[in-house]
Amino acid sequence: MTDPNNPLAIDSRDPAEYQAALGRHRFEKLKQQIRHVWSNVDYFRPKLIAAGVSSPDDIRSLDDFRRLPAMLDKVSHRQSQEESLARYGHPFGLHLTVPLDQAVHLAATSGTTGQPTFYVFSPRDLEISHRVLGRLFAQAGIRPGDTTFHAFGLSLWLAGVTYVQALEAYCARPVALGAEAGVPKILRYIEFTRPTALFATPSMVNQLIERAPKEIGKPVAALGIKRVLCAGEPGAGLPAFRQRVREEFGAEVFDFMGGAWHNAALSCASPDYHGMHYLSDDTCFRYDLIDPATKQPIPLTDGAVGEAIHTGLDYQAAPAFRYATGDILKIHVGTCPGCGAFGTRMEVVGRVDDMLAIKGVKVYPAAIQNVVLQFQPRVSGELRIRLDRPPPKVEPPLRLAIEAAPDLPEAAWADLAGDIEHRVRELLTFRPVVDILPHGSLPRSGQKTKLIEIASQAAN
Repeated sequence: MTDPNNPLAIDSRDPAEYQAALGRHRFEKLKQQIRHVWSNVDYFRPKLIAAGVSSPDDIRSLDDFRRLPAMLDKVSHRQSQEESLARYGHPFGLHLTVPLDQAVHLAATSGTTGQPTFYVFSPRDLEISHRVLGRLFAQAGIRPGDTTFHAFGLSLWLAGVTYVQALEAYCARPVALGAEAGVPKILRYIEFTRPTALFATPSMVNQLIERAPKEIGKPVAALGIKRVLCAGEPGAGLPAFRQRVREEFGAEVFDFMGGAWHNAALSCASPDYHGMHYLSDDTCFRYDLIDPATKQPIPLTDGAVGEAIHTGLDYQAAPAFRYATGDILKIHVGTCPGCGAFGTRMEVVGRVDDMLAIKGVKVYPAAIQNVVLQFQPRVSGELRIRLDRPPPKVEPPLRLAIEAAPDLPEAAWADLAGDIEHRVRELLTFRPVVDILPHGSLPRSGQKTKLIEIASQAAN
């Protein structure tokens, strides 16, 4: 049976030799993928020519490939879609690399900027995606025939219909109610259908824990869920959240990502978080790291941190080909301290566009959230980082709005604020100003919760 942590069956357990062997496998697949995108004369070929490539044969090694500039990002992706709509009457991008009748499945980002970016699948892309996601389900302990509950948004998100179809292809039984149904209905359907696995954002999981006693008259521990799989926002790797899920649900908790361009990664069931095991080295190059400032490649060694460039190794329709994701990843190469599996693990440190620069200190919102969650049960876990203008530059002091736990008396709020300010200063080397708010003051969402609030945007 293939080891999903090492799908290419590489023998070496030396981290450097292992990554070198992976690199050789990647480049063998990339040779064909480079020719595939070269055939796209509307988008990829001009981009490659502008980068100094006159023929696919000019790219002779993985190092040559990694030195190429990014070919796509969110902005150019949207521009490509607008231009294809104007030129060809469809919004799937000039970078579409199959005939339109082969674009059979769509997923999309949430479209928070006003226009979604599409993920396009050919029949073959969809088949490979289902197979790769099946590895993820198996690693999480989901078995064919299990009932699973889908509480991610179903509005074209990758974690929506795409995942429901992948679960069905895996022969699981997804109850696809979706986050749009709202917490009361989700709790009632879980109680009625008795799933053993729950797919949801950390925000949704927290809401289910908080509201179950009122909505269904029992705690979530009575629902029989054994596995909670989280994605879509920071939180599932934070110790306080993981402990809360174990205590409240009596379930194992997994942090995961996947679905885009044959990508899949999942944390192990270890009580401590050691990153997400990368499960698709044979189909996707997800952690091609570059320096966020210089855009030069970073050696893929244990502990490396950089901006991730995403490339599907044999993706057909509108592939990620040197796609600048904006994710800042930290990789670990070697044996996992939690489960003993050997391979590559990833942690999402933050995003290029949400890094905060505070008097020379660079920090990501997830790091601040991690510190705040250390104060549960005195805090609810809800917080907002309130800025006067968009990041990265922050004029100190940084203001944090943090919600108190429901049973914490107001007389204790000042001490709590001081304790959090001191702890942030101790761990992150800057001192914020903390405002403690009554429980229920901050809006909840079953989908992605944005930790950063911009004053001008909030006013609108």
